Amino acid sequence: MAEPTVYQYRLRTPKGRWLADVVMLSDGYFSAVSNCGGYAFRWGSPGKEFRAFVADLEDDADYLCSKLGRATWWDGAATLKGIREYILESRRESGWTKERAAQEWQTLADALSPYSDSSPSEHDEMDVHQFHDWYGETKIDDAYEFATRDYEPQLRAFCREVMPALATAIREQLKTETAATPAAESEVPNG
Repeated sequence: MAEPTVYQYRLRTPKGRWLADVVMLSDGYFSAVSNCGGYAFRWGSPGKEFRAFVADLEDDADYLCSKLGRATWWDGAATLKGIREYILESRRESGWTKERAAQEWQTLADALSPYSDSSPSEHDEMDVHQFHDWYGETKIDDAYEFATRDYEPQLRAFCREVMPALATAIREQLKTETAATPAAESEVPNG
């Protein structure tokens, strides 16, 4: 079996600052050290030339995140937003009474700020402990489903900042290689 080809990319921002060092092997190995963290994965069967496969990941951040990390980061902003929207929509569209909506709104307010009279609309997020307190008091069915987890913000930043630069570098390299190939073949003497 032939040794895999090694591809190495040193990526910089448009202003020339270091962004990442990426090493890939033609057999599906990927690793990156970046200002957004370090990540590695090995794909067994990407279905196409590996560099082209990686360049296409620029537009599929959720898939890439699923390979480079785990969705274990507590997203308190999305959790709180989902609960607030559910209460408001249940009042408007699902037939909750004014009293039922007010009770759930107060339950949420008590979990967010038990020692003050602040409204849930005054908060940007809730932590895990506040969610636990709310969950223990709410009468909403399947309330656990509001707990939102995501990939760490650093991994999301890697997908947003590093992957476009990497995809551009790979596409330029592939374009250069494709342009050079026909010229090399035309130089072979007929004979």
